[in-house]
Amino acid sequence: MRFTKTIAITLAAAALAFVTACGGGKDDANGDVKPTSVAASAAPSGKDVLGTAVKDLGTTTYTYTMKIAQGVVAGAVDPAGKQQAKLDGAASGIKFSIEGIVLGADYYFKTSIPAAGVNTKKWYKLDRTKVTKDEIVGLFESRDPTGSQELVARIGTATQDNPTTISGTYDLTKGGDLGVDDSAALTALGDKAKAAPFVATLDQQRHLTSIKITIPAYGTTAEELISVDYAAHGQPVAIAAPKSADVTTATTAVYTLLNN
Repeated sequence: MRFTKTIAITLAAAALAFVTACGGGKDDANGDVKPTSVAASAAPSGKDVLGTAVKDLGTTTYTYTMKIAQGVVAGAVDPAGKQQAKLDGAASGIKFSIEGIVLGADYYFKTSIPAAGVNTKKWYKLDRTKVTKDEIVGLFESRDPTGSQELVARIGTATQDNPTTISGTYDLTKGGDLGVDDSAALTALGDKAKAAPFVATLDQQRHLTSIKITIPAYGTTAEELISVDYAAHGQPVAIAAPKSADVTTATTAVYTLLNN
């Protein structure tokens, strides 16, 4: 690991300084001591380390749990064209769920939303060309559902506190699931909106395992936390079509719900 190498270089430099101070070293033909140097490349910055971990998410399988204002989204991603996601949320005090599976060109959708003509116990196979809005479908067809590839561009400062923790500041003003879209909230936050605290956690293999972003308190609104946990990096993920007995062709009512 980089840290083991860095410690070794530091010890070598300290030993060299001690020997030189004591008059050690090899004399040249003129009896002078030849200076010796130890060249060590600069260690990657916290932002660079995090950038590498984030980039890896774009090329490997993983599972995730994202906690945002809209609810909790849990799912799995396989770069080979397979995605699965489920949102458990609440609106006007009513709990609901939205689920989706994408297997190449095959789309499946299920929801507990009580809509006329929609069976909450069935999976619907969709014709993607009939879905004109991606607010719902985008939840489970995205190759980057947690917005991970945007993380580094939003980071202002990043310090590697230890081998598995990076902390710093994060820009909330770009909106999305990992930001703030409300203009009034951004105005109230002021400069704090561009310097929200974040903490990223890595495992021993430098995989990103979590990122926690704090939305500072403003006005009468208490401090909030946005978090994403990642797991199963590079491991097979169980993304499969629903049982055929549970699947039916999407109806007009389903497309109406998706396109509203």
